[in-house]
Amino acid sequence: MKKLLYIALNELHLLLKDRMAVIWMVVLPLGMTTIMGLVFGGFGRESEAVVIDLPVVDQDGGEMATVVLDILSQTESLHVETEYDEETARQLVSDGKRAGVVIIPQGFSDAITSGRPTALELIVAPGGQTAPLLEGMVRGVASTFSSVQTTVEAAISEVQRATGSYDLDYEGIARRVVTTALERLEDPPVRARITTVGSAEEEFNIFDQMVPGYAVMFAMFTVLSAAGGILEEKERGTFKRLLIAPIPRWSLLGGKLMAQFLTGVGQIALMFLFGALVFHVNLGSSPLGLLLVTLATCWATTSLGILLVAVIRSRKQIHPITTLIILGSSAIGGSWYPLFMMPKAVQQVARVTLVAWAMEGYNRLMILGGSLADVWVDIGVLALYGAICFGVGLRLFRFKEA
Repeated sequence: MKKLLYIALNELHLLLKDRMAVIWMVVLPLGMTTIMGLVFGGFGRESEAVVIDLPVVDQDGGEMATVVLDILSQTESLHVETEYDEETARQLVSDGKRAGVVIIPQGFSDAITSGRPTALELIVAPGGQTAPLLEGMVRGVASTFSSVQTTVEAAISEVQRATGSYDLDYEGIARRVVTTALERLEDPPVRARITTVGSAEEEFNIFDQMVPGYAVMFAMFTVLSAAGGILEEKERGTFKRLLIAPIPRWSLLGGKLMAQFLTGVGQIALMFLFGALVFHVNLGSSPLGLLLVTLATCWATTSLGILLVAVIRSRKQIHPITTLIILGSSAIGGSWYPLFMMPKAVQQVARVTLVAWAMEGYNRLMILGGSLADVWVDIGVLALYGAICFGVGLRLFRFKEA
């Protein structure tokens, strides 16, 4: 056992002496995580929400137009601008200075209260990224008025049928009913109750996804690259010479694998520490769960490395193969994007990768607020994954090449 530990410490010492290796293990993962996180999600939890400047041209000036302005103004992601006329607003959209403009046509209020068809007009720039958002908002407002108008028409028709009277001021009644109905929307009698799994009071931090995702990916690069070093020693005949020394074979191979395992654990731990300090990454409420998922992930990765070394016969072959495995499993396994955003078929295929199980465990702990009990399956699958790869790899591994 002492010889195994000595070999492991020696491997770690040699690794730390290699400056390029340290840059690969530390600087590159941290830099990539920072860049991608900032590109896709802003700087940590404190990033401000995007607010869209939206010109609204009110050509009606009636009560219903005022209601439309109130609804749009109360939308957090919009800053309503009413100072532009139609020509100026259209020009702003054409020049790319505004994402879109809403036009409330003349006669809009009268049409609503009298039951006549009308429309809110939205003009957007071609190919604008915010166009779907604006379209959804305007459709929502139009749908609200349509529902109220349809209800009022049905109610008045029923009154006319029941009383047989057509002499009442039905247009005035309709106007008051519409106004009352829209006011009730501010405090609706029927609401939707939305329940968020996990910590409801905190906004989602993109780095809660990015940090573990890139930590797993780069740990795989580091560990599998080190596994390629074993193959290089086999090609150079180093293993043959070491067999002469009074060192058990299991100590020789075990020491190298332990060094790879500890390197992976240290790299992931450093990524999490950096993420917590700089980007306020939520590490969850179960440190033990986080530790066990990390240990299981590195165990599975190290075992996969020895399996690849046992199967692949050339160092020239191992680099493209490991790169393909790492990038492919990271892409479909949830390192780059949450797994639930993938098509169902891709999610099923991803289950054959260790990345998917590792990311599921990290997501449960760091994003969904889960406990150790919630990640036992992920830990178990990773442990089994590692045991199978290790057993098969050890069975096929040869110190001497023919």
